[in-house]
Amino acid sequence: MSLGGLQDVSASAGQHSVADLAKTGSHLMMDMALHSFDDQYLGCREQMMEELERGDYFQKEIAASKNYLSLWKKAQEALLKSPVGLLREMHDSHAIALMAYTMNSSLHSQLNWATSTAGRSPEQYRHNFSFKYFHFYLTTAIQIMKQRQSSKDNVGKLHCYRVHRGVKDLYIEATVGSTVRFGRFTSTSRLWNEAQKFGNETLFTVTTCLGAAMQGFSYYTSEKEVLIPPYEIFLVKNFFRTRRGNRLHLHSVGNYSKYHCQLLEGIVYTPFRWDAGQPGLQ
Repeated sequence: MSLGGLQDVSASAGQHSVADLAKTGSHLMMDMALHSFDDQYLGCREQMMEELERGDYFQKEIAASKNYLSLWKKAQEALLKSPVGLLREMHDSHAIALMAYTMNSSLHSQLNWATSTAGRSPEQYRHNFSFKYFHFYLTTAIQIMKQRQSSKDNVGKLHCYRVHRGVKDLYIEATVGSTVRFGRFTSTSRLWNEAQKFGNETLFTVTTCLGAAMQGFSYYTSEKEVLIPPYEIFLVKNFFRTRRGNRLHLHSVGNYSKYHCQLLEGIVYTPFRWDAGQPGLQ
């Protein structure tokens, strides 16, 4: 997928879509993206899979999006050519969701826009969020990948990546010292030159400790993609403007989710706070 795609930009866009803002070369201030549906599904992974199967959510989602099924099948075919097999704890849908997300399609932009607004209320999620299946499998796939990558290198220590992201036609800003979230699934590259191909109006340098490298599960392997989940919190270390565009440096400081296993239970709000652990860059 295009790492700098405007559809994947996260920040508070108010009443305007990111695409609309981009057409005018607008400015956008990053914040905690508190309208995001940010469920991490901690402690309920098996129950969620059972409920998604019981409620036939996959069929509901392909009925709601004309491109969903064709993309899912295309991702299945691409995985057959991948040299990487399923990781422990992975189901087929985890791998397919990763591959499908990284393809150039309108589906990832639809998913991200829906994710950025579905957390407005429990009702918004339950009645208007048409990506419950996709969101769950993509979220937990990132977690499985991250766990594998961390355990390979340092037992008990998160493996962090320094990554980059380019955005075209949109000038994103942030206050130094503030904490922010992307609030969507956010594609980045470990290669600075690769990120620049997708836009210079805003360029991020990000240290992510919850994002996972997509090797073996990315459609575009040359991008060296790392996928950041919606719930990761970043400290804004630096922000400055250049003649070519805005530059932001973000560093992971933990995670925050307002929703917890929302499909299974009534709303469970947690007070806004973040885990201020200081995992090191690997």
